[in-house]
Amino acid sequence: MNTSFKREIYKFSHENIALYGLIVLIVTMIYNFFTKTITVQSLSYGFGAIEWIPLIVITVASAIFSMEYKNNTIIMLEYKTSHKFQIYFAKFLVVLVYSFLLTVIAFLLTLMLSMFFNNVRYDWLVTKNGNNLLNGLLANLAGALIYSFFSIGLSFMLIMLVKNNAVVVCFGIVLAFFGASFSRGLMQSFPNFISTIKWNFLNMIFISQQLSKPSLSLKSHLSSLELIIANIVYGILFMVLGYYLFKHRQV
Repeated sequence: MNTSFKREIYKFSHENIALYGLIVLIVTMIYNFFTKTITVQSLSYGFGAIEWIPLIVITVASAIFSMEYKNNTIIMLEYKTSHKFQIYFAKFLVVLVYSFLLTVIAFLLTLMLSMFFNNVRYDWLVTKNGNNLLNGLLANLAGALIYSFFSIGLSFMLIMLVKNNAVVVCFGIVLAFFGASFSRGLMQSFPNFISTIKWNFLNMIFISQQLSKPSLSLKSHLSSLELIIANIVYGILFMVLGYYLFKHRQV
């Protein structure tokens, strides 16, 4: 397993998709900083980073598998590895580490932009309503990281199911920008079944904001702890289903 992980780290670090994802994150954050009014909310959201990180992760996660099949390098991987699970799980870990690095970079860039280029200074440590701006940013980025775990599992399952990277990316975009609205629409349409519908996978996206704004539980109908647990459970479930499809996929 250690050998597979090192091999995937080496391959991933030399693939352009990893660099492109990082550039997209940095560019979108800088763009939001210079084109939108800076508020406490925009700072706590990392200038849009909490929305872009899971989207970048979905794109990267699906791409690293689709490229293996497109270039037929998956054949060599399976030949060199004694068990398919090592290939699958090593890739999962690599993308998870990548999402963590994106989160750290988003945190540092948010601080840099707000401290060096912002005329309106915000005190990150002033406590208001029992919370401060720094804790809010950390909570939102933590939520984005947990949602990235969910997104990796979902991407791996979808790329094995539909075998088309573009379809997976489009699904990720729809999920990122309309998932919460669809989920709320379902719960409003069937109020008698909210106790069940609230656990739908579209509702998991609320975690990227609710950890810093517990009041959003009125929309998600899930507590922050329930959202954390549900995201992790969904991520594991999708990962397992994805592995089953990968294991039985013909090269």
